[in-house]
Amino acid sequence: MLTPLPPETRLDLDSLTTAFDMLTDGVALFDAQERLVVANPAFKALFPVTAARMVAGTPFEDLLRHGIAAGDNLHAQGRDLEEYVAERMWAFRNPAGQPGEFLLSDGRWIRVHDRRLPQGGTLCVRTDITELKRGEQQLRDSEQRYRQLVDLSPDGIAVHDAAGRGRFINRAGRLILGIGADADAAGFHILDVVTEETRPLAEMLLRRVVGGEPLNQMRMDLRCIDGRDITAELSAVPFQGGGERLVMCLFRDVTHEAASSLRLRESEARARSILDTALDCIVSIDEDGHILEFNPAAERTFGWQRAEALGRRMSDMIVPPIHREGHDHGLTRLKTGGGGTMLGRRVETEALRRDGTIIPIELAITAVPLGPGKRYTAYLRDITDRRQAEREIWEKTRILDSMMDNVGIGIEVYDADGHLLVANRMVSELLDIPPGFMAPGLKDRDLVLLLARQGEYPGETVEESLADYDRIRRDGIHFGERQRPNGTWLQVRHFPMPGGGFVVLFTDVTEQKKLESQLLQAQKMEALGQLAGGIAHDFNNILSVIGGYASMAKQGVPKEAAQAGYLAKIGQGVDRAAALTRELLTFSRQKVARTEVIDLGSVLRGQEFLLKPLLGATIDLSLAVPDEPVWVAIDPDMAAQALLNLAINARDAMPGGGPLSVRLGSAAEGAIPPVGLAPGHYAILSVTDRGTGMPPDLLDRIFDPFFTTKPPGQGTGLGLAMVYGTVKQAGGAILVDSQPGRGTCFSLWLPLSPAPAMAATPAAPARASSTGAKPATILVAEDEPELLTLVSGFLEQDGHAVRRAADGVEALERFEEGGVDLLLTDLVMPSLGGVRLAHLVTELDPSVVVLFMTGYPGRGHVEVEDLPAGIPVLYKPIEPETLCRAVADALANRRQS
Repeated sequence: MLTPLPPETRLDLDSLTTAFDMLTDGVALFDAQERLVVANPAFKALFPVTAARMVAGTPFEDLLRHGIAAGDNLHAQGRDLEEYVAERMWAFRNPAGQPGEFLLSDGRWIRVHDRRLPQGGTLCVRTDITELKRGEQQLRDSEQRYRQLVDLSPDGIAVHDAAGRGRFINRAGRLILGIGADADAAGFHILDVVTEETRPLAEMLLRRVVGGEPLNQMRMDLRCIDGRDITAELSAVPFQGGGERLVMCLFRDVTHEAASSLRLRESEARARSILDTALDCIVSIDEDGHILEFNPAAERTFGWQRAEALGRRMSDMIVPPIHREGHDHGLTRLKTGGGGTMLGRRVETEALRRDGTIIPIELAITAVPLGPGKRYTAYLRDITDRRQAEREIWEKTRILDSMMDNVGIGIEVYDADGHLLVANRMVSELLDIPPGFMAPGLKDRDLVLLLARQGEYPGETVEESLADYDRIRRDGIHFGERQRPNGTWLQVRHFPMPGGGFVVLFTDVTEQKKLESQLLQAQKMEALGQLAGGIAHDFNNILSVIGGYASMAKQGVPKEAAQAGYLAKIGQGVDRAAALTRELLTFSRQKVARTEVIDLGSVLRGQEFLLKPLLGATIDLSLAVPDEPVWVAIDPDMAAQALLNLAINARDAMPGGGPLSVRLGSAAEGAIPPVGLAPGHYAILSVTDRGTGMPPDLLDRIFDPFFTTKPPGQGTGLGLAMVYGTVKQAGGAILVDSQPGRGTCFSLWLPLSPAPAMAATPAAPARASSTGAKPATILVAEDEPELLTLVSGFLEQDGHAVRRAADGVEALERFEEGGVDLLLTDLVMPSLGGVRLAHLVTELDPSVVVLFMTGYPGRGHVEVEDLPAGIPVLYKPIEPETLCRAVADALANRRQS
């Protein structure tokens, strides 16, 4: 039995009423006749429908029936009214001690806890449990204040380590769990009070809390140390203390919870601790705006101490000047009984700090009727960080939206179930998707189904397309390229996102495909050019041997003999073969190029009179050349031959006749040149016909040597190869646009050159005649045995002494014998090439004359890049007369110098 308190320690009625009204739970007291004695404001606020009837003397049954009639009690709907009222009244008169719950019409859940009082009457406690309490309580500045706060708490508070061993248990916790007041907390383990049935659950919850996951208001059956079985409601949160991981548990015995006793034990100390530990600013004012309470959070936020703030007007301290008039006007309306627009609402506004800083806040104001006059409590929260986070999120979202809308690729993002989260406009453009179709929530398979029905996947049925997409979803990562029905190429990348979902990227790679094709074509043509040059070199050696021996044989045969005719035919064959090698060398860009800066338009106009009779009357030739000069560095003969070849090809493509257009102009300013050409100024020569055209599979082969679509005997296959070589040798490029049945257009891009300077051409020096040339000692270096014998024979017949060498090394050995007047050497030989050999010989004896011969005409070949200027070069096949005259001229020039 409790000992009565001394009279001087008892609370007066006003203090009890004040404490009763400060309770946050709804509490009402009914007398033994079930009539209402008193209901605190929180109780009335929970039941706005019946609040007006909550006056002293009103029976509980009247309040119950009024709430049912107003539809506020959903549990009564659909039931017999009298039966339901009887059940509720029986429960009111015979409370079971266990809390109950019921649902209001506005969706709020109310916990009910009624208890009969010893002197008669009923104490009713009502708690709004719609939203669970959130927040954390902070430890106070010192161990003493923390223990006072914890010991004053009616709830059990325990601290244990990560293994569950106790560190601290407050007084309420010891009472709830049956632990002695003097028992050491270290001897207690958190799992000591769980039953066998709840032990696995308790162990799992312990691991989760230690791992960082808070536990909120979990109910669990416990077995106390003294043997009692209770149901406890507990919460737990991990924290760091003293360098180790600890867990704080808050629990209460809800087995026989008496809300009235619990609320009556709340004291000013508990109210003070709540104010002190609240994270939000709490400022209480009277009806004139004077500050009555200013909690520590308000001190930290606004920079004023509590002692400084108490008694001063709130508007003077924390209300910005721009808002003070409205604040004072609102207080005046509340004081005179007018409605308050700010009461019971959460609004965002601004507040003033002590240092003059204006900060954004979230504000809620409630009326607190305590004692005489009116009081109000303002709950303020500094939302500066939230505003900053919102601004950052908005800015990042704006940037992301801009990137998504302007990036050059299509982007789709799906969740784990395949529903579209976001897609940029490029997806619809690349896939020709109808407007509005790509809306969030779209199922990925629905998009694939639409594309399949539109023919996006040619060669597949709709079912096959869906099955193929399901395979990609299973694989997760996919990379592929496909050609769309409109001819464009699309690159598709599909990869999963961490945490579920996936991203699909679409890129138009049509131009890239074209560039790759052009690069492969250029590489192929380069390889073919090297092959053609090598063939021409070896072929020229063979032709030199054949032609040489034919010439020697012809010298001993009478002109009227049949053998003379045969030898003449051999000579004609050599000439034709030599012409063929010249075509090959043109393709390989190794032919001797008489490159000079010419007016290309003048060359084209000069060919017009040749083209018209060659093309015939059925071809309508149209030649458009600008009046002003178009200066291009190119061999004029090769340029004319290129035009001739293109015109003949166009004629053959139009067997029934048709228009043939030849146009010369300059590329537009800023035009992008073909792949492989640097930015600059270019002339464009286009030859366009309306003939049969060519299919795409032939366009990659038309410049290959000996490739032709003409019947046997109607073409060598070297015409376009020669054109290709001429253009490349001039540093240009050639493009082809052709479609079957619609004709072909060849576009030759040639770099423009500055106009040539007009200078007088110096007179050529007189050449010495080979007639009566004096004999000389000649060193011949040639790695082809037959050609070495033949050339040596020609020179010996002309009266010279000849020393033969099969390569450069042997030539040096023969040169050391002395007395050499002239070195005749092949440019390309194994071990030691002709250019290096000439350098060594002239260093040993500068008076020695040097002549070169080669099957690689031109000074652009890799083996002859350092070919000395001014030294004559004989190009194979070599006529005997040409050889002998060149030797005689070289020796004569030496003697003259």
